[in-house]
Amino acid sequence: MKIIGFSSGAVGRDSNVDRMVKSVMDESGYESEFIKLTDINYSACKSCVWLCAGPQLCMLEDDLLPYYKKLKEADAVVLGSPIHFGTVSAGMLAFISRLWAFRHVDAAIENKPFIMVLSGIGFEGADTSIDDFSRAVMPFQVDVIDVIRYCSKIPPCYRCGRHKECRIGGAYMLWGDKVSTLSITQDLFNKWEDDPETVTRIKTAAEKLKS
Repeated sequence: MKIIGFSSGAVGRDSNVDRMVKSVMDESGYESEFIKLTDINYSACKSCVWLCAGPQLCMLEDDLLPYYKKLKEADAVVLGSPIHFGTVSAGMLAFISRLWAFRHVDAAIENKPFIMVLSGIGFEGADTSIDDFSRAVMPFQVDVIDVIRYCSKIPPCYRCGRHKECRIGGAYMLWGDKVSTLSITQDLFNKWEDDPETVTRIKTAAEKLKS
């Protein structure tokens, strides 16, 4: 069995999203391949249907070209996205849009098991990421066997350098006026591995792949 995983994790080379995708695949015990989408150059679907309808593969000649064949041949797929503005990142949605090549005459990846993971700041009532992720892949008739969301409480403001003067960003929404004196220290960067509920969800998702 072969599993392929894609992460649009935006921070560094080993973000929470990256590690969640890798962990689901590693815990399954199967052969796997990990692709970091933010390391490669690609666009959203350009609707060049005359290219992809025949082979049922996206034929745009960018850095994603080799990976859609691998996705089609894989036994299962793991997708990971940071939560941006309460939803799935634009980079991940652009990647998913290119799955349109699999939807001509029949659904070429119908019933393929998908697991999706999300990580982000997590403001209650302002986050539609789980529903949006599931809705994005629904047209391809894949089998979404699990969606895992980790509330990291890590706003991008921790890296931008202007959190002390900003009153519209995530750091201010988390800390209020205390943000004006907030020092960014390593302990503010929470790890999903330290959250027992997320650890259990990752293991459960991997077990679903095994079965």
